[in-house]
Amino acid sequence: MPQQRKTSICIMALTGPGTKTAESVQTLLPESQVLVPEKYGANREDTFGKGQFTSAFAEAFRTFDCLVCIMATGIVVRKVGPLMQDKTVDPAVIVMDEQANHVISLLSGHVGHANALTRQIAELLDSEPVITTATDTEHVQAIDTLAQRYNGWYPEFKYNTKLFNSRLVEGSPLLLYVDPDFRGIVKQFNGLEVVDEIDQQHLEIPLIIISDKDNIEKRQNSLQIIPQVNVLGVGSRKDVTYKMMQDAFTEFCTQQHLVWRSIYKVVSIQKKAHENAIHYLADCLGVPTEFYSAEQLQSTASHYDQSPFVKKTIGVGNVANSAAEFGSGNRTINERFSADQVTMAVSKLILKKDD
Repeated sequence: MPQQRKTSICIMALTGPGTKTAESVQTLLPESQVLVPEKYGANREDTFGKGQFTSAFAEAFRTFDCLVCIMATGIVVRKVGPLMQDKTVDPAVIVMDEQANHVISLLSGHVGHANALTRQIAELLDSEPVITTATDTEHVQAIDTLAQRYNGWYPEFKYNTKLFNSRLVEGSPLLLYVDPDFRGIVKQFNGLEVVDEIDQQHLEIPLIIISDKDNIEKRQNSLQIIPQVNVLGVGSRKDVTYKMMQDAFTEFCTQQHLVWRSIYKVVSIQKKAHENAIHYLADCLGVPTEFYSAEQLQSTASHYDQSPFVKKTIGVGNVANSAAEFGSGNRTINERFSADQVTMAVSKLILKKDD
């Protein structure tokens, strides 16, 4: 996955033996924290008092990416029920017995990574993982999990996830085309037939496409998963208008054949942090901005042609390319682009490959 934040994990227990197991799990998951009753949490700040379990659980559910509950499954089910909203926003919920014999993926198995975390914890503790998701029990590649491996987005998430995963579980044929830029990331595609090119044959068989391009040949029964991995470097003259920035971006995407949803973040030099048009573009795309100092960009600016005037003015002679590379760790995929007093460049984040 590209530069994602670490998952925050809360390990909750209700008894003395459960607290000891929670502490053992915490030593294996350094990014986690333990939340237990006050009487078992001596010298701990993260505790809850008598009668406060329900409110503590609700707060943890809202705050953390994952809850590991060392207690009876029935207790967790009763507490989770009123709190659930949607599979796209609910945290992962995992249940363990106090002896760590079983690790159960209870909620948000795919989107929240509960299944993956269940396997990880079970392996670390030499426990039995319990996963009931149909695609996992049938040992096929779930579409939503596949998309996560590419940090991918696709439309009508719940509808398409159910539609394509149902076909996989039923053993119905399903084709997969992976853009050359993204091949080698995932090595196993259980249940999917990988094709090297998109053709108009076998139109009755649904096709999944993994690509950030907008010039992919379309066909019926297809779904494009768009990897959100492109870091957009932006440079501009002072006080460019929103329209100038938007028009430049549209022209840039057309030239590079990029889908706008593939943009992961917008980056530039610190001296442009006050430019409203850059923030406007990022807001329109729904992505964050990052700004780097001229000193930071010196390490990447030398890889590209530089303007002596720009270098003299702000310290770096090529803002867009140098910022894009600095923000991703990869060289940009385009040479200098300029339109409407705006320069742009794009670079791809490095996706972790399967072992």
